Amino acid sequence: MTICDTELNKATPTNFQLGFPVIPGQTGLNANTELTLNIHSVVLPAISINPIDVNWQGALHKVAGSPVDFEIMNVQFNVDASFRNWLLLFNWMTFIGNGHDKMMENHKDYVVDSSLSVTNNFNQSVLAVKFTDMWPTNLQEVSFSYKEGEVLLESGGTFVYDYFKVTSII
Repeated sequence: MTICDTELNKATPTNFQLGFPVIPGQTGLNANTELTLNIHSVVLPAISINPIDVNWQGALHKVAGSPVDFEIMNVQFNVDASFRNWLLLFNWMTFIGNGHDKMMENHKDYVVDSSLSVTNNFNQSVLAVKFTDMWPTNLQEVSFSYKEGEVLLESGGTFVYDYFKVTSII
């Protein structure tokens, strides 16, 4: 049995990016610019099926009791120098429901499909995760600090979505 070079390549936790095609509510010249978050931490969300007990032929059996549940996704990202990525997420959330002059947008008007791309150490795509109808539910604070060693501004967000599909590229 021969192991080819690509099988010896190890995926590192730094080879990923999260991209959004167009952010709802965005206006101006950059309205069609894709947002790629400079994420430094993301966990591929868990999925689960809740089993239920069914009595069949006098015995209890576990069967799928619900469709697949997709957990929320939390991301941590570096805020860019012009605050563009943080501000786009802020504007997206206030577009959804600002509490000032409207209660909430129609669901289909504020969701987008997004993708998490994973590459190997040779920058070749190995995995693509497509999230359908994703939208933010939380945008975390940005802490301004002069502490030694902390030169990057960071923030985070929580996203929900209808479902995701995973595609292996290789």
